[in-house]
Amino acid sequence: MQAIDKLSTVTIAVHDQDEALEWYTQMLGFEKRMDQSGEGFRWLTVAPPQQAEVEFLLASWFPDRVGKNATWVLSTRDCKGGYEELRSKGVEFEHGPEARPWGIEAVFVDLCGNRYALVQESAQVVTDEAERAALGVPVVAGTAAVIGAR
Repeated sequence: MQAIDKLSTVTIAVHDQDEALEWYTQMLGFEKRMDQSGEGFRWLTVAPPQQAEVEFLLASWFPDRVGKNATWVLSTRDCKGGYEELRSKGVEFEHGPEARPWGIEAVFVDLCGNRYALVQESAQVVTDEAERAALGVPVVAGTAAVIGAR
């Protein structure tokens, strides 16, 4: 028997659960999955609509951890398009889409300062010209780079 079957919940430290719920649903398009309250405790989770197994627990009971979560990686089929959509909604980015060895990455922060990497994973080898065109950068001849959609 395997002791651990799967990851089910990721805790995100937030100041205010209602404010965080609004931000994650309105800004990121997540949906509320669970909202149960007990004595002085509220279990509130959200997730992207197509995410079946892992949920984000919006936890207000770790005030010393707010804004200090490790960077979570969120997958996308279109980093540049996702960046433009989220930015138009007011999501604050530390940097826009950039080519990395693992794909195209843009990093944003939530309303509490927690960081997220929006990543379009590498799946094909393309030229620098195609890479720059995908990122909206002027085309300059160069060497091969690994980027692409999955």
